[in-house]
Amino acid sequence: MRRLFLFSIVFLPLGSGPDLSPEKYVVKSIVSNTFEEYTFNYLGNKMQSVLGTDSTTLAYTYFSDSTSIRLINKKSEIVRYTTLAYSGSSLTEVKIRWASSKQWYKDSVQLDYIAGILARINYKNATYQVTMQNGNLIGLRRGNGNLSVTYAMTYDGVTNPLNLVYWHDALITPSGTSATLQPNALARFFSKNNLSTSAGSILGVKETQRFTYTYLKGILPKSIDQEIETSRTKLSGLIFIADILYTPKANTAP
Repeated sequence: MRRLFLFSIVFLPLGSGPDLSPEKYVVKSIVSNTFEEYTFNYLGNKMQSVLGTDSTTLAYTYFSDSTSIRLINKKSEIVRYTTLAYSGSSLTEVKIRWASSKQWYKDSVQLDYIAGILARINYKNATYQVTMQNGNLIGLRRGNGNLSVTYAMTYDGVTNPLNLVYWHDALITPSGTSATLQPNALARFFSKNNLSTSAGSILGVKETQRFTYTYLKGILPKSIDQEIETSRTKLSGLIFIADILYTPKANTAP
């Protein structure tokens, strides 16, 4: 089932309205399509936990060169550990470990940079060439010709509030005993603007996803509709994001 997100924006009343400079705010909570709410908790401006009404908890522990994230869902008994490894401020590896049928499995993805810009993603003995432009991930390619896997992304000009925020929108998603790289999650994580289109071609099979945004005063995302088109079907009017709640950053007046 595709996960749909609902988002809401609340600000304290101000004389001439809130200052909506996006760099002054962080995400406070997200409500899902199942009406489960995920609340982001910070120490200063560093995320400490994400708490869900579906009994999911993500707890963050920071080290000098890495971040450890433990995900637990008490209802479904899901346990997952994620390690984000850094070189300076650049994310260089994501490692996950999860349990399925009382067995533990692991997977990882490595990220390479040239002159500080993301250039390659290495996953399951395959290398994806990355194209970055104006701070956004606009292309992924693996292989050539009929055996190629490609993704082309476009963006709007508005600041992405979840840039470099690692939470449920994971770069690698486990299911059962295996895991899958998530190109759109990579695009959302590494890009400074909001994803508008993602056109994928996997061994000649094409799918295009389009995202239409509604913004609060043209600055902060308020809702997102999604359209999914393949060679045979076109699904429009899907809700991908409908409501987000923001809160001012620490030591930043709204």
